[in-house]
Amino acid sequence: MNERTLKTLEYDKVLSTVAQFAALQNAKRQISATVPESDIVSVKLLLDKTEEAKKLLFDYGVGGVEYFDEPGEEIERAAKGSPLTLGEILKVARLLKSSRIARNAFTSVDDETIKHLPAIVENIYCDQYLEKELTAKILSDDKVADDASEKLYQIRKRIKKLNDKIRDELASFVRGQSKYLQDSIVTMRGDRYVVPVKSEHRSKIKGFVHDQSSTGSTVFIEPIEVLELNNELKTTMLEEQNEIEQIVLELSNKIGFISQRIYYNVELMTELDVFCARAAYAYKTKAIKPSVNDKGFIDIRAGRHPLIDEKKVVPVSLTLGKDYRFLLVTGPNTGGKTVTLKLCGLFSLMAASGMFLPSKDGTEVAVFSKVFADVGDEQSIEQSLSTFSSHLKNIVEITENSDGDSLVLIDEIGAGTDPDEGAALAQAVIERLLDKNSVGIITTHYSRLKEYAYTRGEIMNASMEFDQETFAPLYKLNIGAPGSSNAIEIATRLGLSPEITKTATSLLSDNKVSFENVIKEAEKSRRAAEGELEKLKVLTDEAQSELDRLKAEKEKLEQEKTRFFEKAKADARRIVNEKTEEAEEIVAEIQ
Repeated sequence: MNERTLKTLEYDKVLSTVAQFAALQNAKRQISATVPESDIVSVKLLLDKTEEAKKLLFDYGVGGVEYFDEPGEEIERAAKGSPLTLGEILKVARLLKSSRIARNAFTSVDDETIKHLPAIVENIYCDQYLEKELTAKILSDDKVADDASEKLYQIRKRIKKLNDKIRDELASFVRGQSKYLQDSIVTMRGDRYVVPVKSEHRSKIKGFVHDQSSTGSTVFIEPIEVLELNNELKTTMLEEQNEIEQIVLELSNKIGFISQRIYYNVELMTELDVFCARAAYAYKTKAIKPSVNDKGFIDIRAGRHPLIDEKKVVPVSLTLGKDYRFLLVTGPNTGGKTVTLKLCGLFSLMAASGMFLPSKDGTEVAVFSKVFADVGDEQSIEQSLSTFSSHLKNIVEITENSDGDSLVLIDEIGAGTDPDEGAALAQAVIERLLDKNSVGIITTHYSRLKEYAYTRGEIMNASMEFDQETFAPLYKLNIGAPGSSNAIEIATRLGLSPEITKTATSLLSDNKVSFENVIKEAEKSRRAAEGELEKLKVLTDEAQSELDRLKAEKEKLEQEKTRFFEKAKADARRIVNEKTEEAEEIVAEIQ
C-alpha cells in the first residue's frame, strides 16, 4: 500500500487513536504499524475477530488483557542458564498471571458464534504452580520471602537471634562505658555493629575502629566483646546471600525451561490485545461491522469521519462502484468535498485493517489492492516543485499504476494551471482511469467536467449542497446532479464590494453563466421537489397513522363482538340448563 496515500488520508492518526486502547506496549506498536490487507478472506477474518472481541468485552463483560511488562532478553539469558534479577522474575510472574486470566476469561463464554479468539487463547501456556511459586518466593524487586526455602528460613531465624544477642551485649556495654561514649546508641558501619566513642577516650575501649566523624571528634569502634558475634553474623549473612542466589538460580532455570512458551504467550497476548483495542475503539465511536466485497462496490451510510469531533461531524452517505465507477463531486469551497473524498478512502483502509466503521448498519466497502490519493496543497520547496507540478507527479503515478482493483481519490483535479488546459488534462486523466476500470472520487470546479460526466455512464455527477439563501454549506452529498461553485455569491456574502462582484459577473462567458444558471435552477427545482416530497411524506405518514388507528379500532370492535357473542352463548346455555333442571323437577313432582 502506498505510504504517502496512507498519510494523506490520515490513516496513521486513526491507528494512533486505536493504539491508545491497547494495554500492552507491544500491541500499541503493532497497531501503529498496521498495513491494510488486500485479500478479502483475510479482511473478513480480521473483522470477525474484532466482532468477537466486541461481543466478549461489551456483551458478556469479559475483561480485556491485563497489563504486564513484556519480557525481553532476560528470557534468553534464563534459557542459557543465567540467573535473573528479582524484578525480572516478577515480570515473568505477571505475564503468567495475565495469560491465565485471559485464557480463563476468553474461554468462559458459551457462544458458538465466538470461535476465533477462544482458539487463540487455547494455545496460551498457563502454569499456575510456577506463577504462585514465583510470587510467593519473590516479594518485590529487592526482597525474597523468608520461607522461599527451609534453609533460608533457618538462616534468617539465626540472623535474627544473632542480631538480638549482639544488641543485648552492646546495650550492656553502653551502660557500663557511657562516660567514654559520644552518645548512648548502637549503630552500623559496613554490616558491623559499632558504638560512637569520643576521640580522646579511644584508647579506653578495646576493639576495632571502623570509621570516624567528619570533625574527627567521634570514632566508631566495634568492641572486642561482640567481635566474634559480629563475625558469626557476617558469616551467616553470606550464607543467606548464597541461599538467595541459589533460590533465584532455580527459579531462573524453571523460567528458562519454558522460555519458548513465554515468547509464544507474548505473541498470543499481543494479538488478543490488538483485537480488544479495535473492539474498544468500535464501542467508543459507536462503529459497526461493515460488509466487505472485492467487486469495487462502496455503500457508506451516514458515515462519520473518525477524526472530526463527534459533536461537529456531519454524516455523509454515498454509493460507488456499482451503477457507476466514479463520482465527480462539485460545489463551493469548504463545502465538504475533500472530507467526503478522504472519508471514502479512509473507510476502505480501516475495514481492510479489521476496524469497524463509525456509520450506520448496512455500510459496505470494497477491499482494494491499491489506494491512490492526491489531496491538498502538495507544493514541495525542497524539490522546487509547484503545487501543480506536485499534483501532476502524483497523477503520473496514479495513471501508470492504477488498475481494476484500485481506488483513486483526486482532489481538485487539474487545478493550479490554465483553466482550459487544466480541464482538458483532467478529462483526459479521467478517461484513462475509466479505461483502466478503476473506482474512485474526483472533486473539481470545472464546468467542462460536469458536462463531460453527463456523456459517460461510468461517471456520476454529485454535489455538496448549500443553503440557497445564505450560500452556507450543508455538508450533504447529493448524487446525480452537479453543483455550482458559487464563488461570486460567497464572496459577496463574505463582504467583497458589490461593484467588484458585479464586474466579476459581467466578465463571465455567456456559456459559463448559462451553464451555471441551469445548474442553479436545477438545484432549486430539486430542492423544491424534495420539499414537496417531504410534505407528501408527512401526509403519507399521517394517513398511514390514521389507517393504522382505524385498523386497530376495527380489530378492537371485532374482539368486542366476539366476546359479546361468546358471552351471549354462555348466558343462553346457562338459561337453558336452568330451565331444563326446573322442568325435570316439575316432571318429577307430577310423576
